[in-house]
Amino acid sequence: MNEIKHQLIDYKSDKIINLILKDRMLISETGKTDKFKTTKKEFSSNEDALKNFYKKEWESLKKGFVLNNENAKIGQPVLHKFLGGVYTGAISFAPTPKGIFVYKDESENEGIKGSLNLIDLVGNVLKTIELPKPLAWNIEYRKERNSLIMDIDHYIYEFDIENGVFHNIGKENSHIDSFVSVANDKTAFATLNQLSIVDNHNKILHTKSYEIEIINGSSPFCGKLSKDGNLLAFHNKEGEIQIFDTKTGNLLKKIVADFRMVYQFEFADNNQLLVVREQYGTWGMRYFDLSTADEIQIKELEIPEYTKDVNAFCFNEDQTKLVLLQRADVYVFDFTDKKLLHSFKIEHLVKSCKIKFVAENLLCVRTDYGCFSIYNV
Repeated sequence: MNEIKHQLIDYKSDKIINLILKDRMLISETGKTDKFKTTKKEFSSNEDALKNFYKKEWESLKKGFVLNNENAKIGQPVLHKFLGGVYTGAISFAPTPKGIFVYKDESENEGIKGSLNLIDLVGNVLKTIELPKPLAWNIEYRKERNSLIMDIDHYIYEFDIENGVFHNIGKENSHIDSFVSVANDKTAFATLNQLSIVDNHNKILHTKSYEIEIINGSSPFCGKLSKDGNLLAFHNKEGEIQIFDTKTGNLLKKIVADFRMVYQFEFADNNQLLVVREQYGTWGMRYFDLSTADEIQIKELEIPEYTKDVNAFCFNEDQTKLVLLQRADVYVFDFTDKKLLHSFKIEHLVKSCKIKFVAENLLCVRTDYGCFSIYNV
């Protein structure tokens, strides 16, 4: 086993913990830069030593220490910060030029519905903002208005970052049929059986009514704008995705295939390709040529394991990198040349997490264990 060394810092006290793992030996150095107390413990196996390394690190993170490593190698954490809160399934966040806004459940604190924590790249909490309602399922940054578009418990809100004001732009909440998506000059959202596309002045460009299907208690429901805002992909029927022209509101084409429900999709290759993650059925990735609406196979982008299940995916800003998440394993692909670059494991994760790029080679991760991390990819 290669040596692993993580340094954790408590910025309030300037106390430092160096955790060093050498094969079966766990070394802990605790103190300040001029004086450290060193303890060593050898375990019966490398696996036990690694398990206790992360246990010790987690205990330190929960006490307020932060892992910072600006020299992290590929696949290593640049940041670990414990956020805490009760796990509700809502683990959304959005990178912005001012920092990263991360949702935290506050149900343990009486009277507080939920909060946004503004965190910088070294783990400082710059600001805490109380939300009007709990359960922020999704957050997207709206660059042109310097605001956040949020799906908060199926209500659609806009948060003005500069003025700190929330505006309810979705009026009333839906049951399960809601989404938000932001592009360069447009925002799309759905609530209460109404799909809306607005410009950067919140002027409504197009609205459409829709119905929802309930399949074994779940609903096929997903929406996403292309980066340039010209197209909208919308999924509300089993085995079908509609592609709309956002300038005219017209339906351009339908993709019909043998998928049940779509949980996530993205436009790629200058709107020539729709990258789809299926929720049921294959539980994997599907790719559709938008010029023909036909499915195509891209074997080079498959996870090199027996199971091809994918729990989440994301692109970096220029779509040169595609990240696929399979439980705790991250697979980073060169999307241009269609080849696997490397893989690594997410730390401090139970079952689920959300992933987004904050920079070309920095991947943000919010886990169900209450940890917010950044990895060098």
